[in-house]
Amino acid sequence: MNIKSGTIFSVNVSSDEKIFGRVLFNVDDYLEKSKNENNQNYFDVYKKCVLIETFGKVVKEFDETLLKNVAVKSSFIPVDTFSDEDEWEITDLNFPVPSEYITFPEVLRFVNGKVYFCVGEVTIATSFDEAFRDKCGVYPSFGSGYWEVVATLDFAGRKDLIEDEDDIMDTYFGDSDLRENPDVRNEIYQAIGEDPNLSYNELALKHGFDLKRFYR
Repeated sequence: MNIKSGTIFSVNVSSDEKIFGRVLFNVDDYLEKSKNENNQNYFDVYKKCVLIETFGKVVKEFDETLLKNVAVKSSFIPVDTFSDEDEWEITDLNFPVPSEYITFPEVLRFVNGKVYFCVGEVTIATSFDEAFRDKCGVYPSFGSGYWEVVATLDFAGRKDLIEDEDDIMDTYFGDSDLRENPDVRNEIYQAIGEDPNLSYNELALKHGFDLKRFYR
C-alpha cells in the first residue's frame, strides 16, 4: 500500500464510533528517495512502516478540529495494519504535514560494539555501554497498532472502550521511545552534549539533515 504523508485514517472502536489519525511519514518512500545518500540511521528497522499520530477524541465522523487535539504524537506501525486489521481504514482525506512539524521516536541502538542515540535521520555515538542500553530498555521497535489505540482511548477518557483494563498504563511506549522516559532522556542528552528542548527539525538541521527535501 502506497500511503502518503498527510493521509487521514480511522479505527473503529465501537459499532458507531471511531478514532482518527494521520500518517506523518512513510519509511519506504523515504528509503526510496534517499537510496543514493549514505545515511546511517535507524530507518532500516522500520521498513514497511509508517509514522502516525492519533487524535484524542472518540467521534462518529471526522472533523478538521481533531487535528489540534493530538493523543499519540508519533509512533511507527506496519503499513500492513491498514490491510490486515478490519478496524483500520484509510480515508480519502489528506491534510499535508509540514516537515518542521514531524517528530520521531528516540531510541538507543547497539551497532558494532557502540551505543548510538537515534532519532529520525540523526545518529549520534555515545559513551554508554550495552549494559546501559539494556537497563534503559528503549529499542527501535513497533507493534501492530494496538497500543496506539489503547493510548488514544485512554487520552480521550474512554477507558470503557478498552477491552482489557489491565492494558491501561500511566505511560505508553516506554520501551520504544525515550521521550516517555524524561529522566533517562535528559541524562543521555547531557552526555551527548545536545539540548533536549530543541525540536527534531532544529536538531536534524544542526546535524546536516533537512526533511524538507522529501516534502517538496
